Order: sequence, then C-alpha cells, then structure tokens
Amino acid sequence: MSRSPHAASCLRQARGLAPLAALALAACTSASPVEPGAGGAGGSGHGVVLPDPGVYDCTAATPPERVTAIDPSCATDRTCAQKLVSGHRGAGGQLGVLAPEDTLASVRAAIAIGLDFVETDPRPSADGVLVNLHDTTVDRTTDGTGAAADLTLAELQALHIDAGAFPGDYACERIPTLEEVLATARGKVHVLVDANKTDRVDLLVAAIQATDTLDWAIFDTSSTAKIEEALLLEPALHTMVRVGTSAELAAALALFANHPPVIVELSDVPSPKALTDEVHAAGHRALIDVFAFDLLAKFSNDPDDYAPVFADGIDIAQSDRPELVLHYLGR
Repeated sequence: MSRSPHAASCLRQARGLAPLAALALAACTSASPVEPGAGGAGGSGHGVVLPDPGVYDCTAATPPERVTAIDPSCATDRTCAQKLVSGHRGAGGQLGVLAPEDTLASVRAAIAIGLDFVETDPRPSADGVLVNLHDTTVDRTTDGTGAAADLTLAELQALHIDAGAFPGDYACERIPTLEEVLATARGKVHVLVDANKTDRVDLLVAAIQATDTLDWAIFDTSSTAKIEEALLLEPALHTMVRVGTSAELAAALALFANHPPVIVELSDVPSPKALTDEVHAAGHRALIDVFAFDLLAKFSNDPDDYAPVFADGIDIAQSDRPELVLHYLGR
C-alpha cells in the first residue's frame, strides 16, 4: 500500500510514542501538514498563530533574537515566581508542530517563540562525540538506519532529517552535536542538558565549558551520582534533580544542600499537587512534563487544556506544544 510522504513521516514518528501510538496514528490518517497560522488537527487554534518557519528554518537569513521579556536570570533562580515553559526536544517532540525534534531548527524555533528552556537528548557517537538524538537508533527521525552508538559523527551528520510533517525548509538540518546546540542557544534560551542517555559526564561538562554556556545550561538527570560527578568537574554548574516521592525530594535536597538545584523535576507523579507543595515549602520550583495535555491539545488546539497544570502549582511546564502553553500564560 502506498502512503503520502506526510503519512509515512507520521508512521515513523509514531514508532517511538509507545502508549500514545494508536492515537497518534489515528491523527496521521486525517491530519495534513501544518501551515503557518492554520487551524485544524495539529495546527494552531483559539487565537494561537504559528510563527513563519522562515524565521528559524534553513531559509532564515539570520538566527532569531531572544524575544521574551522575562529576565534570563529567572531560569536559574529558584526563587523566581514567574511561570516558565520548556520545549521538549527543542520546540516539541513527537506531538510538536514547529520544527523537527532535537535539531538546531528546533532550538531556533524555541528562541523565536520566547521559550525559557529547551530540553536535549545528548548521546555519544561511535567516535565519542555527543550528538543530540532522542532514540537509540536513527531510524525514526532520519532517512538512515542503525544505532547511533555504532555510527561516527560523520556518518550521523550525513543523514537527512525527516521533516515531512513540518512546514518550512529543513534541507540543511542534520543531527547536531551537543556543542552546536549549546552554541545556538547561548544568550537566547537556557538548555536542559539531559544526562540520562550517557555515562560520559565528563563529555557533558566539557561541552558546557567549551561553549562558555555555564550561565545558559542546566545539568539534568535522575542520577544523583552523575550530578555529584559533574559538580566535581565544574562546581559552578547549574543542576536539576528528578524526584517522584517525598522521600526522594528530601534526600536530593539534603545531598545537595551546599549546591541546591535550580529546578526540581517531578517524575512519574500522577497527582503532583501535594509534592509540588512540598517543593515550594522547601524553597524550590517544580517542573513537570505535560505530555498528556499535549495529546489532548493535538485534537482540541485549546491553550486552556493546560489550566490544570498550573492549578496544581507547577512552576515550569515541559511540553511538546510549548506555543500553546505560552499562549495560556499570556505570553
């Protein structure tokens, strides 16, 4: 059976969506690629207008400038009360509509819409270079096949990014290195450097140091041992801990009492209100993934779908549809 390029792209994207795959595939059968300013499934709606891809895709004459009025220091100030937004895998992962995930274009898109953070997925290539790729293989997001760990940087960057679901020109995009992501973000958007996909803490810290992004990077992991190792290498590093219970919260804050994390992520917490209150009582801010709300928004396109997130007191929402979250917050 033949499929349109859009349908084929949707099927590749759905492979990694696990429990959401059935709904994602259903959407692929009816939705068209999103056009800037368009409504409908997966597009903008309820007054939300997508930016012109020409601002951040391969045709952009210059990189976008930081547009948010929020002081950059708020991102790393745990006492800042401003509600903030993080773009999952850049400006959105498998439910995103702005740019292909984990690309430099996704970082530029995040800057263009005024995000506070972009989340990354660094993992090592066969020749020991950290690249920004979520999956263990390149199959879903490129025209290649195989494990990233078995391919050199040159082989990885020879692949073309699957951008069929997005409006704009992404012919120049390749799997970027972590250093390229950090350099693109520097001075414009903070980067959550996810350390869960590699044990090479030394390489992660070295990338931050090499790009002079200590003020713009946050070392993010569920492993307190990795955070300890990273702080030995760079004592000035900003960090984010991940907790799922009151006991984990207390233990993490006690362990890093002399160098407190700037963000506390709530991981796998079905009802976050109580734990969020504990985070606040300890003088910290809570971040949570809002992917269930992103899935709802894929069909409703309604920014108000995110109201329950902030009703629970969450300070930072990490989303595949960050443009909708920003709109809900009046940004």
